[in-house]
Amino acid sequence: MNYDNKSITVQKGQLFYAAPGSILSDFLISPDFNCKALAVKPSETVTERETQNQLVNSIIYLKGHPVYTLSRDDTKIIDHYYALIYNRIQKPVHRYQNAEVRTLLNAFLLIIVGLMSSEMSLTATRTTIRGEQIVEKFLWLVNENNGHQRFVDYYAERLNITPKYLSTLVQKALGRTPSEVIRAVTIKEIERRLRYTKQSIKEISNALDFPNTSFFGRYFKHYSGMTPVAYRKKYMS
Repeated sequence: MNYDNKSITVQKGQLFYAAPGSILSDFLISPDFNCKALAVKPSETVTERETQNQLVNSIIYLKGHPVYTLSRDDTKIIDHYYALIYNRIQKPVHRYQNAEVRTLLNAFLLIIVGLMSSEMSLTATRTTIRGEQIVEKFLWLVNENNGHQRFVDYYAERLNITPKYLSTLVQKALGRTPSEVIRAVTIKEIERRLRYTKQSIKEISNALDFPNTSFFGRYFKHYSGMTPVAYRKKYMS
């Protein structure tokens, strides 16, 4: 598959981590393909400031090393947590279940990131510059807003830097401009709503804070090549 414009292969017994803001495409799947997947919104993961700061370097490392080969013991741990989380979200059990599941998800994330970043050298950790941390925080913010905030100035202000500096950092780290990253996330969110919800075009436009339905339609067509109505018909037929 294509992962942020890089071709990667994931084989049996391997773990793949897609960092927030990543773009996946061009999947080639073998006939016997089978996998377990878990998708989590950044806002549902670790909230403790100290832990977040510790994770930043590891997640930056994982963007360049997204595939990890699991040992037999690693596989048992991953399978155990996956089954536990799956079981706990099937049906309500008690009033604290949401908090319980969030705690399990955080533990699962820490295990995965810890395993996959175990090969990261101390040198790599020490030489991770502040610019890379800013890019990672930018990606988290873009995914957290999920298409609602589409201006680079907004993110630069949140990160307490200038838009020009943010553009320089993102272009260097990702090979794309901040606007392109924001746009990719926005289009994916629009596509998700068109394909998997019953929201009207106007409701989607309003939900994502577009000024009006006409502008929303032009925006989507310009970047996807199809009108929202045509896109929905294509995948609903």
